[in-house]
Amino acid sequence: VKSHNTEPTYITGENAISEETAKVLIDLVDERGKKATWDYNPGCYEFQIANPFSPYTRQNDAKVISILPDLFALGESCLRRMNQVFTNNVCDIITGHHGFWILKYGKDGSFDMHCDWDSGPNGIRPPIVATACILLNDDFEGGETVLSCPLSENLLVPRSKLSILMWDGFTLHKVAPVTEGKRYALVIHYTGTIK
Repeated sequence: VKSHNTEPTYITGENAISEETAKVLIDLVDERGKKATWDYNPGCYEFQIANPFSPYTRQNDAKVISILPDLFALGESCLRRMNQVFTNNVCDIITGHHGFWILKYGKDGSFDMHCDWDSGPNGIRPPIVATACILLNDDFEGGETVLSCPLSENLLVPRSKLSILMWDGFTLHKVAPVTEGKRYALVIHYTGTIK
């Protein structure tokens, strides 16, 4: 028996994007967000940008186009860093991503414990091998990011506005319920090959 990733692998950072880009992202999900379709993600609204695998086609307008250079620069930077760090699991190499997902959680909004990599028939295709999440605001309560630690207690990762948290796609994680305000986040799901 081979054990992969007995403890979560994650990377943190500060000031991942500018205040201006964060404001545009929040405006976009407020204006155009649709209720998330995942059963274990109640109270969440999402808006996707540049996702080639999305069942929905969207035309990019001036507002979206204005932030694309920042988003793609961030996406590429995360990809390089994750390929350097995420070597303790079954991911071989990270090769691309599913675009950019802006998520808005209202009061009581949460995301139950789950793993981003999914081999089931209803999972995201191609499968996700890593994820980056940037917190876009800090004027809310609750909504903590929790990583599952199989050999110890779950790890609650402290987050601040514009901070980034990256984890491998095989780490179980969740967003605790928001108790006050609205929580906004930018998520990038990365695809790749499995060892």
